[in-house]
Order: sequence, then C-alpha cells, then structure tokens
Amino acid sequence: MNHKKRYYLVKPFHQVFTLKYQMIKNTGFLTFLFILVFFHANGQQTVESIPFNLIAELDAISAMPTALSVQNRLKLANTGGHLQGIQALIHQGQIYHIVSGSSDSMAYYSIIKTGTESFVISHNLILEKPFKHAGGFQIYENLMAIGVEDNDKKDKSKVFIFQIDNPERPPLEPLAIIDRIGTEKRATAGCVAITEIRDKILIVVGDWDTINLDFYVIDREKLGLDPDALELEYSLNTRKMDKSTWINDDWLSYQNINLNHGDDGQLYLAGMTSNASGQDVLDLYRVSTNDLKVFKLTKMYARNFGSNPVTRFRWGAGMHFTPSGKIQMLATPENIAEESIIHIYE
Repeated sequence: MNHKKRYYLVKPFHQVFTLKYQMIKNTGFLTFLFILVFFHANGQQTVESIPFNLIAELDAISAMPTALSVQNRLKLANTGGHLQGIQALIHQGQIYHIVSGSSDSMAYYSIIKTGTESFVISHNLILEKPFKHAGGFQIYENLMAIGVEDNDKKDKSKVFIFQIDNPERPPLEPLAIIDRIGTEKRATAGCVAITEIRDKILIVVGDWDTINLDFYVIDREKLGLDPDALELEYSLNTRKMDKSTWINDDWLSYQNINLNHGDDGQLYLAGMTSNASGQDVLDLYRVSTNDLKVFKLTKMYARNFGSNPVTRFRWGAGMHFTPSGKIQMLATPENIAEESIIHIYE
C-alpha cells in the first residue's frame, strides 16, 4: 500500500455536507413494553423497563455465526498490531465492511466490498507512528468516527470524523479532528461511538480500558465548517458510577462502543469485548441525558456469545442495523490475511 502521510497534517475539511438518511434512524422496530427481571440459561440477562422489541431482537441473534470469506490482494504492513473494530456501510444497495487496524508503524482502516466474492478494495492510512493504534469505531449514516492513539506513551490521541460518501473513493481529509493531550492513559481514544440527537452530533470517546467516557457535542450543520465547534460537554468516570439499578455491576474494558437510539429518542450504548475467559460479551446501557450536558448510564442487558477460535470481540466487533431493522453482530479475526473470515451473528 501507499504509505504517504495522507492524513498526518490535514486540517478540518471545510465544506457544507449533506447526509443520506438511512439505516439506523428510521428502522422503527422499537416498541416500549415493560417486562420483569429474568435470567436466561444461555447467559443473557435483562432488567425491567426496557424496550422489549430491542431485547427480543438481541435475544434472537444466533450464537452460531455465518462466515464471510474475504480475499486480500493488496499489500498491508500490519505486523505488530491487530484489527480493532468493524462496521457495515450500505452504498447504492451494495454492502461494504470497514475494519480499523493497528500495527507497529501506522494506524489504518480497510474497506471490504462484499458479494459473490468479498475482497479488500483499499487500505487507508490514517496516521503513522507514534499514532499507530486505531481503535474501535462507529459509522453513523455516512459519518465515521475513529480514534488513533500513541499506545506507547499513552498520553495523546486524535479522533477523526470522516464523511464517506462513496466507499469506492475513501475521503482524503476528515471533516474534523479532536486533539486529546493529557496524562498517561487518560488522553487515549481506544473506542469511539457516534450518533445524532435532534440537530446535534454526539461523539463518545473511551480512554484506556474504557475507564472514562468523554462526551463531545457539535451542531450538525457546523461539522466540517467550524473546527472549534466540537466541544467536550461531559466526562464520566465509570469507576464512580452509581450501579445500584444495574442488572450487574460489571463494567468491562470495551474494545468497541456503539450508540443507537429508538424512534422516541431514547439513546443506548452497546459495549463489546471479550472477557477474561475469552468469551465474547455484549452489554447494553441506557443513556440518560439532560440536554446533552450531563450523561448517566444504566446497564439494561448482557449477553455472552461464548468463545470463538477464529474471531473475537476483543479483536474487533460492531453492531449493524440492516435497513429492515434486523440487528447483526460483526466480529473480526486478529488480522487481515490473504484470506480472512469475518463472522456475522444474526
């Protein structure tokens, strides 16, 4: 691949942009019903006062994934790292998968075109060493929020917001960059989530081991126009959270976090990782907020997907809502090879 510093010294991309409303926002599958606390034999847990259909959709996901074989004919210097996250993007009816990755020299993301034969169509350099660790990320509509960090000193990171209008032509510059500089581990950006609430774009950044969550907010119309408009509104220390109403008090070191919301505006944060036993875990949190100024999390649901020798949530995972509202869980292998397997739980 071309190792030019394509994004190393870029400035925010100053242009007015429009977004194509699709996928998540209009799925219309959330209906709010109330159920009693119950525990499933397969490791799923729920709590009362939750959107029943969302839980039903998560419960219905098979623990046996479908394997998607991916061919890679492009050179990629990815030694010393691993894949970090995965998201799906639909463009003109075509499904693409985007994966983020780290190495001992650079941070990157790769784009996979699926079909009768699925293959990597591009490897895209984000930054070079010391910013060689791209983390878990999320795509909302055609906005991709992804963090890259110095995982050696652990004292700085950058969060990029890219607009991907056509996966066949990856953007040359980001719409905006969040610069994070501070104490060791606190200024990292190991996982990033993005969504829209009313006329605002919300970005959540998890630091090292996801101990702290930082909430950034920007007017949607200002994204890409005002480089200083993306502001840190709130920080949440997960070790100090009130967990008395949670289904359990486990807060894990999440590799990926994804934001999703229902038609009524209720916001949810999904955390994905592998636990100490190597089992893949999905946790779901209700996000309560007061005008996007203060945020609170309540753990609503947890599911253990078991262990898999081919893919792991700890390497890279993501949640995808199909246009029909069906939920898919995506998981990556450790690295991209000449032939790789992506697992799709649905």
